[in-house]
Amino acid sequence: MSEKSQYECSNCGYVSSVKLGRCPQCGQFGSFIVRKPVAEQERKVDSGYTKRPQITTPTFLPELNLVLGGGLKSGSVLLLGGEPGIGKSTLALQILGNADTDALYLSSEETMEQVLERAERIGLRNINVVSESDLDSVDLSNYGLVCLDSLQTIRFGDIGAPGSPAMVKEIAGYLVKWAKESNGIAVIVAHVTKEGVIAGPLTVEHMVDVVLYLEGERTSDKRLLKLVKNRFGPSTDQILLEMQSSGLTPSKVEVSGLDMNQTGQVLSAVNTGTRFEFVQVHALVTDSYGQIPKRLSSRYPNNRLLLLTAIMQKYLKIPVYKYDIYVDLTTDFFVNDYGVDTAVVAAVYSSLKEIPISGNTLVYGEVLLTGDIRSPHPETQLDRLLRGTQLKRTNASTVVELIKELF
Repeated sequence: MSEKSQYECSNCGYVSSVKLGRCPQCGQFGSFIVRKPVAEQERKVDSGYTKRPQITTPTFLPELNLVLGGGLKSGSVLLLGGEPGIGKSTLALQILGNADTDALYLSSEETMEQVLERAERIGLRNINVVSESDLDSVDLSNYGLVCLDSLQTIRFGDIGAPGSPAMVKEIAGYLVKWAKESNGIAVIVAHVTKEGVIAGPLTVEHMVDVVLYLEGERTSDKRLLKLVKNRFGPSTDQILLEMQSSGLTPSKVEVSGLDMNQTGQVLSAVNTGTRFEFVQVHALVTDSYGQIPKRLSSRYPNNRLLLLTAIMQKYLKIPVYKYDIYVDLTTDFFVNDYGVDTAVVAAVYSSLKEIPISGNTLVYGEVLLTGDIRSPHPETQLDRLLRGTQLKRTNASTVVELIKELF
């Protein structure tokens, strides 16, 4: 008995048993195409299993290798997202150029000459590059690592326009299948929406093994590589990079000296997931002349600042309702590390009392609602950061002890 054909929307993937003029899910007109069911004999799955050796391909980033369990795993798919011009193509090209296996860089956005020019600029040679907008025309069988740049601009089959949800899902599924069957590695570069998520169906992120987001300000050389999904290790790590003429490189840890006579400045540290980075916390406290005092923070959660001022009023007996408080951090990224709490408290107190803090003191610790201080991360990581420097850490266990120790 023959099975009935099904119809699928080429724009969003909605499936219907009858052909509709307008898709009820995405509202597209005339987008339904025939999707014949797979024959029964083709649905049978071979239960036999042959174990294949898993090969690990290290990348040029030691910190990325650490969180991925040594590097890129064979049979895996990595999805790299980010805003236009942030450095996604450069990062993907560096990953491919430093691999010790036959690799292919498939670009559907740039010509072969443009890709090779960038590769030469960052010191990569003998790169296999193909400029093609149709994935059907590319043979992937001779390569162990394939990089597609980008997911939203290439065509595969005739199921829709490039960038449509159905097309994006189909291409991602094809590369996942290729990686699993050939024991290869696929790196997919993808665009993001205005909301900062991968453009296309959310199922694409579920299909792949690793999801990375490259973030940063275009006016700054700093970049933040965030792990959103990772089947081979922790998925909350962040790697701080720096864009140079030779490409993206790990950011160097530097200690910026503080003005010993300047009030409202405190040296602290921020945990980026794999290591700590130094950061300066600046605070300005002025008399408030409005009915509601101002609480403004830059690169630090404003709600967290409100909480800390309430703690200072409770345990340090400071009438914060009389003052406007402004806080800023000398970093290119928004900081969510609660370990900066004590530095914010110390900087606000320093500005309020107009008493400077020693520049060789590092203040780090999370402030609890009880006024106690704890370290939100393992102490050994912070100790490694301080090794070889002249900095000393505060050891206070409460905010009251912190103020006594510093002032």
